[in-house]
Amino acid sequence: MRKGISRAVCACALLVGLGMAGTSAVVAADESIMDVNSPDAMKSLLEQQVGKRVKVKLCSGQDVEGKVAKVGSHAVQLTELVGMELFDATVKLNDVAAVIVRARSK
Repeated sequence: MRKGISRAVCACALLVGLGMAGTSAVVAADESIMDVNSPDAMKSLLEQQVGKRVKVKLCSGQDVEGKVAKVGSHAVQLTELVGMELFDATVKLNDVAAVIVRARSK
């Protein structure tokens, strides 16, 4: 269990680092900086993305892409799933290995 959480925090830190490295000061000013050392780093990241489209990489290797509707203490609800628009998904936060977000446009 700790290995999974550690892997998720590392993946989150990498994604946030890569996302912040290429963004302009305007984008960085709009988004609050999160503490990647926090045990709730993945939850905090997903809370910042409510209403936006994200791709969630699960520990099993499967991807789930959709719009973040709600983030709870143990799970996240995704709506408008890509390829399954009529379906919603609820994913346990412990099963999330990485969250991939669009950081910039062309």
